Amino acid sequence: MASLGYAAGWRLLSRAFAQAPLAVRLHVLGRYATCPFRPLLAELPAGARLLDLGGGHGIFARLALAAGAREAWVVEPDRRKLLPPVTAPGLRQVAARGEALAGGFDVVAVVDVLYRLPFAEWPAFLAGVRERLRPGGLLLLKEIDPEARWKGRWNRAQERLADLCGLTVGEGFSYEPRARVAARLAAAGFSEIRTVDLGRGYPHAHLLYAARRPPAAGASLRGAPSSAPRPPASARPGT
Repeated sequence: MASLGYAAGWRLLSRAFAQAPLAVRLHVLGRYATCPFRPLLAELPAGARLLDLGGGHGIFARLALAAGAREAWVVEPDRRKLLPPVTAPGLRQVAARGEALAGGFDVVAVVDVLYRLPFAEWPAFLAGVRERLRPGGLLLLKEIDPEARWKGRWNRAQERLADLCGLTVGEGFSYEPRARVAARLAAAGFSEIRTVDLGRGYPHAHLLYAARRPPAAGASLRGAPSSAPRPPASARPGT
């Protein structure tokens, strides 16, 4: 994937949300400043079809399109984050949960979402993510490393404040050590699992789990066909 400089990303988001309410603009730019989106972009294959689950205002999706993604779908259960619609070429936004879209995506991104789900829901959620990837497709799961004690405490304090302000949805804080998360990914049918520390220079212990849905029997990982996603009749882009 083509690189996207930090300043270029800032300008892109500033222009995209120039007409949004001030609170939204501040939230978007603050999120961009404190989350390592650019290293995630480096993981994307050129021309990818991206599904961003729990993608909020669509920050990562917009950056991915600017860096060379072909199409980006944002599925976000909090309708407030998609209103008013802020459109972009190749961007599709659906106010729903993850099961709203089916089909073969090249990449599924789950950025700071899993921790808001109770542990009991993780297996079904990860299995559903796997089914939305084409064979050989890539999962980018960005979470916080709970084993980084001081950064973890700061993260929890910030999340509690966000909850008090009504900025997030979810039922709690579910964090597990990286070895346990990797084991869960393997149990959900992912392969080539690796972890990448992304927290250097940030106040949070950002951690990326990259994994693949195994390619179909006899198929090569590179050049595997990619089918277009199939939105349900009830899912209307841009709502």
